Amino acid sequence: MRHQYQPIVLATLLLCSGATSAQDTPAQLECKPLRQPPPRTVTPVAHPEVNVVCGANSITQTFATQPLPSDLTTSPPKRQDDSSSSYMTALISGAAGVLGAFAGAFASFLVARTKAKSDLELETKRLSANIIAAERLRWLQDIRQRLSILFQQLDLQYNVLKRPNGTASQQQIDDMSSEIMAQCNMITLMLNPNKPDQAALRNALQNSLVFMLSIFQQASTGARAFNDAQYTAYKQAAFDAMTGLGVETWKQVKSLA
Repeated sequence: MRHQYQPIVLATLLLCSGATSAQDTPAQLECKPLRQPPPRTVTPVAHPEVNVVCGANSITQTFATQPLPSDLTTSPPKRQDDSSSSYMTALISGAAGVLGAFAGAFASFLVARTKAKSDLELETKRLSANIIAAERLRWLQDIRQRLSILFQQLDLQYNVLKRPNGTASQQQIDDMSSEIMAQCNMITLMLNPNKPDQAALRNALQNSLVFMLSIFQQASTGARAFNDAQYTAYKQAAFDAMTGLGVETWKQVKSLA
């Protein structure tokens, strides 16, 4: 600022000295303002004036001041920016909360679905095992009952044939034979010849029937004495086969539990 005032003061002194020493016309005494260099800033912020009076002449000089640095004239941020930032923060926080809740609910749904599926499979296996076990036990009990009826009829028929002068009619013997064949055929159909325990029972039944057929042939010739030991052996072999079948069936039932 001090350097800007020096040209003005020098010009003023020159004008005053010229007015006192020269005797020219007033037009010659008119002072012309000095040209100032263009301001360095494009948009001055203030335009101060300096007035100098020298006799009858008045000199007015207008000059531009340098603007303040931009870092000192920066206006404070507006409240609208703060409100926008707060709104975005709240929006992001809300979206994160909703997304977290959705993710938690979805994870809970997946866990519950997996558990329900596992429980369903376990319950299905348990139900299937119960049904299979119940059917096998029913099958085993049915074979036992039929085998018991079969040998009941065989024992009765064998004892009748051993009696002297036969006390049973032919019709009674035929009825017993029919019952024996029905039970034997049903048991045979219920057994699987590819399994050793069931095949043993089938073979024991067939041996017993073959033996009884030989007894009928002997009885037709009037014989009343038969091989009781052999009949007992065939009967015991059938019972042992039935016991083995029961043991194997129980093992399979326990394996399903």
